Amino acid sequence: MEFLKNNKRFSFKLGGLNAWDLDFKSEITCNGNEIISVYHFNAGIKITNIAKKYDKFGAYEWVNYIENTSDKPSEMISDFWDCDCTLPLKHEENRKWEAYLPNAKYATKIYAPTGSVWSKTEFHCDVDTMRDSIRTNHICPGDTKEYSASGGRSSEERAPFFNVHKDGEGYIFAIGWTGQWKCQISRENDSVTFQSKIEDTFFRLMPGEKIRTSSVVIMPYHGDVTESHNKWRRLVKENFSLIGKKERDKNGPLCAGIWGGMKTQSVLERIDAIKKNGLPFEYVWMDAGWYGIDTKPTPDEFEGDWGCHTGDWRVSPLVHPQGLKDVSKAVHDAGMKFLLWFEPERVIRTTPTAIAHPEYFLSNDNPYDDNRLLNLGNPEAWEYCFKTLSDLIEELHIDCYRQDFNFSPLAFWRKNDAPDRNGITEIKHINGMYRLWDALLQKFPHLIIDNCASGGRRIDIETLRRSIPLWRSDLQCPANYDIEGSQCHNQSFNLWMPYSGTGSGRGYDEYRIRSAYAAALTTNYSFSEREAFCDTEEKVHFIKKYTEEYLKVRPYFSEDFYPLTELSEKLDVWCAMQFNRPDQNDGIVQVFRRENAPYETACFALRGINESADYLFTDADGGAFTVSGTELVNSGLKITVPDKRKAKIYFYKTV
Repeated sequence: MEFLKNNKRFSFKLGGLNAWDLDFKSEITCNGNEIISVYHFNAGIKITNIAKKYDKFGAYEWVNYIENTSDKPSEMISDFWDCDCTLPLKHEENRKWEAYLPNAKYATKIYAPTGSVWSKTEFHCDVDTMRDSIRTNHICPGDTKEYSASGGRSSEERAPFFNVHKDGEGYIFAIGWTGQWKCQISRENDSVTFQSKIEDTFFRLMPGEKIRTSSVVIMPYHGDVTESHNKWRRLVKENFSLIGKKERDKNGPLCAGIWGGMKTQSVLERIDAIKKNGLPFEYVWMDAGWYGIDTKPTPDEFEGDWGCHTGDWRVSPLVHPQGLKDVSKAVHDAGMKFLLWFEPERVIRTTPTAIAHPEYFLSNDNPYDDNRLLNLGNPEAWEYCFKTLSDLIEELHIDCYRQDFNFSPLAFWRKNDAPDRNGITEIKHINGMYRLWDALLQKFPHLIIDNCASGGRRIDIETLRRSIPLWRSDLQCPANYDIEGSQCHNQSFNLWMPYSGTGSGRGYDEYRIRSAYAAALTTNYSFSEREAFCDTEEKVHFIKKYTEEYLKVRPYFSEDFYPLTELSEKLDVWCAMQFNRPDQNDGIVQVFRRENAPYETACFALRGINESADYLFTDADGGAFTVSGTELVNSGLKITVPDKRKAKIYFYKTV
């Protein structure tokens, strides 16, 4: 707690002057592992910093609230860095320009993952990549690296997670802001400074106005980078994620995906097929296309004008004559739960609510853009949204509320800021979004929220504490997407979060489905009305076999994670990863020999192994073998896969 007690942790300017150089009064209250620091500045500005320590992980978290307690508009508030702290880090000499490149092993490295951009390398950082004789993700004393979000979505192009590592120690930082964040990381000889904020903020507060800004989580660690990510995964799993908490699901769900514009009769037939064949799906996931009073049935997302009705959240009577009540009943009668897609923030300007209440919505500077942004910072718009969603969740007995967000909001926010209120529209919108999700979770204690934004473009520590990204990348939208993308994503997303989901595509192919296994999984065999579902014994057998297998491996995906190969998009390599459950001395190893890989045997250095124990490995396809812990530690696990484009799973446990 000394770190929290001895550091102010944030900085800002008030009226153009450094706030800490001004007169202020402070009140500091300690309550166990929480410290509340209240600062009163002249002219009525009150800053409340709520900080917490997670003792088990040595991690810190804080968030700031700003309030104008006076009866006049405040002075200008600017350069508000919600996190501005300097932390010790192993000594590093100033860089010398000489013939030899610095030893990369001892460099200070910043693991700064990309965001979601429809690529196989999402949430990955090639930390040693070089450009113009400089390793771009290394930082030397005197250097400052800058990062920011793109378009107003927190993990589009760049993700708000960072790991700064130097020779066996470092810090993981996470920015909690679901909008346009910015951060700077500076290296000094014996320390590192981390600053983070909402990017474009220069505003005055109105009398009585109160806002919260971005949060930050900082986790120091000792050890290698892989182990630091496992420590981080445990922190998120135990203290942030709702999965397994209270009345909510113990694991990420196994879903059968269905297009929402499909006629009710076809939906009911698919639900009946799942029930009759004993397929172990836990959720029926209904995607877009079900809404809009005039929306006509469509076999899949590539037909019809359903997209023009986004914002009209009345169930289409032409598609679902009984308003989805019969669908919801059939889902629950079959022993499953119901997931339904929404996109409440993006609204088409010609929908009824947009016409009746234009004051609820924001536009941008593009006269040809039919999209409007529901302004969640507007109290009336917020109430309309909360009531609309609550009524549908209650009426249709929705178990998982899926919120999508398929455009970039930044231009809408910035256009609607007053000249002396830069950033306020965004701040109030994001504050409203958090309040919306919190209110839904409180009203419906069973509910889980699926966070989607054109895939995983809104993943940050604040959304992770309220939701799970079941569709972490739109790369998997095509029915036959390159499945190696899922293998890569399992190696990258898993470094930063214990729970995330993927999709199978529609091929009845062992290599494909096993590549898609993750902490949550949605299969798409039932998705399109154009494709028959469970119409042959072969299809039924395939789905049943691999969904049952998936449920056996799923618990491991939220445990300790070890990538056993480098992340690569290439088809002439192997991909392998390990999930280890230390409290039960067991785990799984996934191995993929890709279609052009020329070698039949590979050896993998497993982690978390007890050298004095023996391990029984069971092949998911049959057969078993025992390897001593000594051999695993000293020589590794040798696997032979004679066939190309082959996926293998090995369960292991101590004997």
